[in-house]
Amino acid sequence: MKSLEIVLQRAGPGGRVPVAITSDKYTSHGDVTFLPPGSWRVDQPGDKPLPKDAPRERVGGLHPTLGRPRPLLIDFDRLRTWIQLCDEQHEICQYHEEPMNIPRFRLIDIKRKRILHVDRNKRPCFATLSYVWGTRQFLRLTKANVSDLEKEGCLGELELPPTISDAITVCEKLQISHLWVDSLCIIQDDESDMLEVIDKMDSIYSESILTIIAASGVDAYSGIPGVRPGARFLEQHPLEIRGVQLIDSVDKDQFRMQTSFQEPQWISGTPWARRAWTFQEALVSRKLLFFTSEQVYWSCREGLLSEDTTEYFRSNEIPGTNGRRLDSEFSPLEYQHIAVTFSTRRLTYEADIGRAYLGTQNYLDKKWGGHKFSWGLPHGAFGPFLMWEWSFASNRRLRKGTHPVRQLDGTIVKVPFPSWSWMAWTEGGRLLDFYGDEPNAHCPLFFVYDSATQLTAVSYGSSWSCQVKPLGDLLTNGADVRRAEVAEEDLPPELHSLPSIRHSALSFYTEVATVRYNSSTGFDDVPDDLHMRSYEYPFSIKVGQKFYRILEEHQTNSDENKGLEETDLVAVFSGQMTKPRKFRGEYRLYCWPVVKKGGVRVRASESSTIIFLSLWRDLPRLRWELVTML
Repeated sequence: MKSLEIVLQRAGPGGRVPVAITSDKYTSHGDVTFLPPGSWRVDQPGDKPLPKDAPRERVGGLHPTLGRPRPLLIDFDRLRTWIQLCDEQHEICQYHEEPMNIPRFRLIDIKRKRILHVDRNKRPCFATLSYVWGTRQFLRLTKANVSDLEKEGCLGELELPPTISDAITVCEKLQISHLWVDSLCIIQDDESDMLEVIDKMDSIYSESILTIIAASGVDAYSGIPGVRPGARFLEQHPLEIRGVQLIDSVDKDQFRMQTSFQEPQWISGTPWARRAWTFQEALVSRKLLFFTSEQVYWSCREGLLSEDTTEYFRSNEIPGTNGRRLDSEFSPLEYQHIAVTFSTRRLTYEADIGRAYLGTQNYLDKKWGGHKFSWGLPHGAFGPFLMWEWSFASNRRLRKGTHPVRQLDGTIVKVPFPSWSWMAWTEGGRLLDFYGDEPNAHCPLFFVYDSATQLTAVSYGSSWSCQVKPLGDLLTNGADVRRAEVAEEDLPPELHSLPSIRHSALSFYTEVATVRYNSSTGFDDVPDDLHMRSYEYPFSIKVGQKFYRILEEHQTNSDENKGLEETDLVAVFSGQMTKPRKFRGEYRLYCWPVVKKGGVRVRASESSTIIFLSLWRDLPRLRWELVTML
């Protein structure tokens, strides 16, 4: 053994800092020696002392900040101190917008123990609850009981699940007069009521003065640890080593470092962090209390605090932003992180994905100054982000069910999930990455329907540094002009006879090739040539759950090939390779194997096929045509 690494926590009045120290010497006699840490956090210089939990602006010297015991029952005075500190010192954490108009907005009146219907002009300050529902039944707001639950004292007489009951207690202790809980503030058997509120979930959580996160609960009956006796069990034990007082850390994972955008380990392993619905609730909230199994954490846009330390940890900062969040600038990196993280979350009902992600999408729309999205994909980099890729998993399939969309006239239509969006595919794994990040990007001009079902071109705008060029120019070497604009009269008859599917449609002019393959030779193992790195046949495609090899000899019109299966390959994106060196500057073409259903097409699998442009030009039956994807 050459070295030993330990994590120290200094304890006593004042605070503490976790420091990982590597031994300077490990002798043959078994002695381990350590030099003092390079720095400890210190109090702010000057005559005015900082209150406990306040941020120190510099580090230096060996004046330690010290830890504190965490009681088994929550000290709500400490939590109120955190709220006060943020209210007084963090301008970025305050709510400066006009309240969103939500016609059917309800709150729990903490004092009167009833459901209260409020309008925008009389909306009181309120907290929100973020929790895991679970599968067990519990009291929910319905058409049948809404009038009863609006009666004063009603909630005090009914049996509420412990998590909601404890959240009400938290509000009482923190002197917060109203609480929003989805199960009791949305009529659960009224789809119109649900859509009215769910469409504005981001506004509800961002407007709330505090989000209470029941992170450790597996369902609504789990309760919130530390609110009532017997819910937290870990007792800390002080220890003295050579005159230095040490104390147990309640949660060692709070010491783990993480990169920007990465969820900290103290929350990422909780039941709450595995659910899709809870993702948006934390993302849009300004001030949060995380109740884990043994500790409460405060998190806001400026920093992080915990019960067993007075130390103030700065929030993760995005590189290149001078410590500020990207509040008004489109960030492909931030979007990619959000989509990849969300893709790992679970849903009880798979068709809920659109509603569970809607708050996140609305939040990013506002944050980036009116940035448009279509089925989770940002218009600012639409073509490249169409090149999403799932990790390979068995039995991946298109998502079942439909997504409800409220049209401008107030009617609700059921819309199928479009195969061109990552949101449409399910069954395990996670989004690995978004390809399509090569320089000199080329794409078709994409058209989608907006909320008013008007055909609209996807505009990249000026917020993204990469300028996307027309794919037709690349495929023809500029030799001729190919049509790119899509008109209403060009669209297939299905979009006229079934107007509801317009919400799922993606239309564009591009080049299409038809290739043949032997359907009896499918295989399961992911081939090396799916993302091709050679100029010649064969290459592979994925159709359904199987991979198939595309052979050159199968592409001729000989009699032997008449019984082979055929599929169209639709060109969607092209860019220049940067590595390896021998391929640097070469164009690769991303294409989708598709299944044709009348005048529309659906992706044959979640996997793109990537081949060199030179090989694409040699494929059979190339033609320029309108493609409408569902």
